[in-house]
Amino acid sequence: MRKIHNFILLALSMPVLLMASCQEPLPEVFSVVNVTLDKTAITLTEGDVTTLTATVTPSNATNKNVIWSSSDNTVATVSGGKVTAVKAGTATITVKTEDGNKTATCTVTVNARTYPVESVTLDKTSVTLSEGDVTTLTATVTPSNAT
Repeated sequence: MRKIHNFILLALSMPVLLMASCQEPLPEVFSVVNVTLDKTAITLTEGDVTTLTATVTPSNATNKNVIWSSSDNTVATVSGGKVTAVKAGTATITVKTEDGNKTATCTVTVNARTYPVESVTLDKTSVTLSEGDVTTLTATVTPSNAT
């Protein structure tokens, strides 16, 4: 009787054992430990573009996705690491990992673009004045947006 009982238990457990052995093992997950940027501070001029590179460690981390942000999009914007200087000021670019919320930052200083004077002209090339006469000369600087 005992042999029959053991046989029945073994027969009933076989499908469970077979199913368990057919399952694929779960893939190993490697968590992010850190993220760094190739630069921690940069100075740009309005309109300049540069690219920051984020490095996630370990190199075999399962999820290396990162999210980029700027503390002030009116000064500098960022998309996929590409930083664009918008106007004079300071902004902090942050990269954050999806896995583990690790962060790294870069301070971006944006300087105003300067435009040199190309020429100065007067509205009159010559003037004849008598003693006590007054005249006004008007200067025109080009380009009109010269600093």
